[in-house]
Amino acid sequence: MQCERVFVQDHGAVKPAAWAFGIAFPFFLIELSGGIYVGSLALIADAMHLLMDLIALGMTLFVAFASQRPPDEKRTFGYERLEVLAALANGILLWVAVGIILREAYQRFSFPKQVSGGPMAAIAVLGLVCNLSSGWILYSSSRKNINLRGAFFHVMTDAFGSALVIIAGIVILKTGWYQADAVASVLVCFGIILSSVWLLRDSIHILLEGAPAHIHMDEVQKALSEIPGVKDVHDIHLWSLTQGSESMSGHIIVTPEFDSDQALKAATAVLKERFGLSHVTLQIEK
Repeated sequence: MQCERVFVQDHGAVKPAAWAFGIAFPFFLIELSGGIYVGSLALIADAMHLLMDLIALGMTLFVAFASQRPPDEKRTFGYERLEVLAALANGILLWVAVGIILREAYQRFSFPKQVSGGPMAAIAVLGLVCNLSSGWILYSSSRKNINLRGAFFHVMTDAFGSALVIIAGIVILKTGWYQADAVASVLVCFGIILSSVWLLRDSIHILLEGAPAHIHMDEVQKALSEIPGVKDVHDIHLWSLTQGSESMSGHIIVTPEFDSDQALKAATAVLKERFGLSHVTLQIEK
């Protein structure tokens, strides 16, 4: 049996998460106090969603540092999967926020309260700028890091919420229809649900050791079978420690006259060049 295994850690989550947290925290205080002052449920709901953003970003920072710890005797794969657990927690927190907002929105729709539309819209404009700035910082890193993707989804759905609050504020200012505040809160919830479904789906898929979506088992098996001297390929397993950190294990049967070292070298080269797999454990059999 001959094996090759390499561990690589991603340190790119710290800086974008720290910048986004620094932008979001001051505005959370502004939006929450502003929502209470003008009596806007939509602003308060958006502030609560922004609080979820801050929790998500704080967890991202914690996980970014914790996942850098090297493998040890108890956790031989290291701590990279903390990113996935944090992303799952973020998705659950979003659903909790939805329940709170919908309950309050129902009460407000049945018994509308007076809301100052002008200040409400002005605060929401600041919120939109804040969220778009944070989203721009997080975007590129979120494509390679599932935990940052969770934070990015939080920020973008919150930007959507800010836009709805702006519209609701203008409607209240022009028409005096205070239920627009409750309607905007419900629409914010739909945005939260849409983003959290994708996040929960991907997190659960990784935790269930699902194969990475961009790597197809039959293509991997075919590529290994085409290596000269390989007679059969079996027991192939593909999984991810976290997004962007894919792993594979498998057995390769080679003909008696073929050198095992050459087979291992050729197989690892094919897997890295064609599929980007560097975390590989292969057993060569004759």
